[in-house]
Amino acid sequence: MPLPVFCRMRCPECNTNFPAEIVKSTGSGGVLESDLCYRAGGLFVYPFMVVVCPGCRFASYHQEFVFLGEYPRYSQYHPIQRALGEFLRAQRRLYPGSERYRLAALSMQRKNADVLQRAHLYLRGSWCARKEGDAAAERYHQERAVRGFREVFRQEAGGAGAAIAAYLVGELCRRLGWFGEAEAAFACVNFSVLPVWLQKGFIEMRERARRGDNTPQMLPGD
Repeated sequence: MPLPVFCRMRCPECNTNFPAEIVKSTGSGGVLESDLCYRAGGLFVYPFMVVVCPGCRFASYHQEFVFLGEYPRYSQYHPIQRALGEFLRAQRRLYPGSERYRLAALSMQRKNADVLQRAHLYLRGSWCARKEGDAAAERYHQERAVRGFREVFRQEAGGAGAAIAAYLVGELCRRLGWFGEAEAAFACVNFSVLPVWLQKGFIEMRERARRGDNTPQMLPGD
């Protein structure tokens, strides 16, 4: 099971050095939700994949920051450990996962990052919001992910990338209760180039959209 790494990071924008907790992998042996959220059990890793600078609020995946090294393992009674714990708990309250991804998407927009990257940031933000039980934030992220993946589908000249983008537009519209738009997006999916691991899920989610079912689902196995 992945565990957070407690480390020092440097912001590439304002050069602030600060403590952070990051996770470098999603783990293995998990399940895939129908909006492509991978869950391996134990720690929900996605909030720990994005870092927010406490100095300028630049946010991005932790790989965009300068890694300055891990902290040593202090005793829980050590004053440095207590100070680190207080800082990191405050950061979690200020920047839950959904907010981290929102800020990261805005930071990438200011940098004119490609639309696919921003769409995936909003998609992951919706996963975090669902985990947090924040329905309003989940909807906010889903709506913006839909806009992004629609643009990706228009830009892509066929192929698996366009098929997955169309699937995600359909699935997110289904989750939002926009069943007409979900069916229209699913109709644009080129089944012949859709990855095999997604084909059964596509058929099932398309049928659920037709029935007016917006409940979260797991992708069916082989």
